[in-house]
Amino acid sequence: MNNQRFAQVQFIASGGFAKVYRAFDSWTQRTVAIKELSNPSPDLLQRFKRERDMLQIHADNPFVVNILDSVFEGSNPYIVLEYASLGSLQKYVVNRREWRRIAGWLFDVTYGLTMIHERGDFIRDIKPSNLLRFKRGCGSDLIKIADFGLAQRPDDFLGRMTTSVFGTKGYIDPVAQISGNFRAASDIYSLGITMRELLTGSRDVWNRIPGPREFQSLISSMTDPDVDKRPTAREAFQQIQTILCAPIVPQAEVPSSNGLGWLLAGAAVVVGACLLANDK
Repeated sequence: MNNQRFAQVQFIASGGFAKVYRAFDSWTQRTVAIKELSNPSPDLLQRFKRERDMLQIHADNPFVVNILDSVFEGSNPYIVLEYASLGSLQKYVVNRREWRRIAGWLFDVTYGLTMIHERGDFIRDIKPSNLLRFKRGCGSDLIKIADFGLAQRPDDFLGRMTTSVFGTKGYIDPVAQISGNFRAASDIYSLGITMRELLTGSRDVWNRIPGPREFQSLISSMTDPDVDKRPTAREAFQQIQTILCAPIVPQAEVPSSNGLGWLLAGAAVVVGACLLANDK
């Protein structure tokens, strides 16, 4: 990478074919993430360029990490991305949050996936470490999809690796592994496993999911062995939107005739939203 451009370079993590660093970018005057290709073989360089292209294609998607620059000349090609100071969702596998907070994260990811899938593209590597946490202006969480290293798009006629079943063990759709056919429903499976892990601390599909019955049913349907029974990203988004907008029923039973029950429920929603927004 350009040592004259970047300062305070610090290693963050390494993946299957790239290393990620945090650095201060003198050009943009901001802290950025630099994803550097470790071994620029022809095949990996092609995949890295495809990731660059996918990030640029989905630049208008508010739930995809922003690409700021890319440099493919030299011995170590790299991509410059916005830096997530709050990190990924991986740490919440252990330090879990209550179901409603996680449902809000699911809202963001399914919204972003809807835009991606309806263009005909797939991610193929959804997992907690590839979902980054930012903050909106109002203080609430904003979750962005960060890694397109294995992504597939229908108009990539030069891609030679897009039909192979790659991914991270434990998150890959078993149907895709057996059939060799990756599809949008495979992303839904990976996201369902991710949500299970964030909600229960385990990817075990037999663990009880917290939250209301509708929420439990949605998460279960995302990992259904029958791909045709899994919801689309849009269907999952619409369902989670309905669940989050449903009034919270107060524990104390209040006569419906005076309308106080709905007032308390509405107040609970507002207070809950404030607590979620201010929870660090």
